[in-house]
Amino acid sequence: MSKIGLYVYQLKLSRKDNYQNVPFADSGEGSELHTFLPQFIRSKLSTRQNDRIERSWRLEPAPDQGRTRHGTVHYGTYGYSSKIVNPQNSSVLYDRESGDVEEIPLYYRFWVPDFGNFGFAALQSFRERSCVTQVLGDLSKEFNDRFDNLRLTVKKVMPISDHAYRNAPVKKLILSKKKVPKDRAKIMKRLPPDELNLELSFSAGRNGRFGVYSDVAPQIRAASGGAAFVFDGIEFDEASALINIGNTYRKVGIVGPANNAGVIDITDDIELNEDQHPVFESVSEVAQDIISDFRQQYGMR
Repeated sequence: MSKIGLYVYQLKLSRKDNYQNVPFADSGEGSELHTFLPQFIRSKLSTRQNDRIERSWRLEPAPDQGRTRHGTVHYGTYGYSSKIVNPQNSSVLYDRESGDVEEIPLYYRFWVPDFGNFGFAALQSFRERSCVTQVLGDLSKEFNDRFDNLRLTVKKVMPISDHAYRNAPVKKLILSKKKVPKDRAKIMKRLPPDELNLELSFSAGRNGRFGVYSDVAPQIRAASGGAAFVFDGIEFDEASALINIGNTYRKVGIVGPANNAGVIDITDDIELNEDQHPVFESVSEVAQDIISDFRQQYGMR
């Protein structure tokens, strides 16, 4: 199964002249982001290309859900040529030109309250590919250019610095490694896949506990020392923790690919289409639950 993650970001308004917090509201001051989001989304229905980083994206909105606006980001890469071949006989199925764009669908969700200090954005990743920088970068820049007196701040909800994670009890520690040859495990030799994704989990004893995330995560990072974890001769290159957020245990990255810290792994919580991308309704439901859990952690409706 493909690795599907969810980045969660905090949205906050403040005054440009003195950085004073501006609470969200249903009308008047504090309602600007809620009314600006539909305009922002409509302006991104056609493809936007960034030739410097050779990336493109466009938005396909779904029907609103109350204060929530969500849909699909069609995220593309281009700038190089390649051949799509049939692995059985090496025949060329398609010659990709450098100007052709390869798109993948990624889910997005914005929730802006009618009362409270924070809104939330959730954006999906697919095998470490994410459009967070492009989408949230344009959102904050265009909002801040539009309003002279207000500033939109977008902040990643990070486990080690945010109270929504800090005091969460760790139920399980998980080490993982991708693309392991199946001959490393005798029991798998007669099964079809040539490569496997290996995962090793550690649970505390019946009356034991690992502690809270803010105590456990630094020790795991220090133990790796920037290198792989080794257990019984097998190197693992990622570590994560199963922690309690709201009323649900979620898998959160500790050590792994660049920018992976704090990413919530939802791979096991969603359904996939035949193309191995998430079913829209499936990832939408999980994202809604996760944002609801964070709202509960922040004491919001």
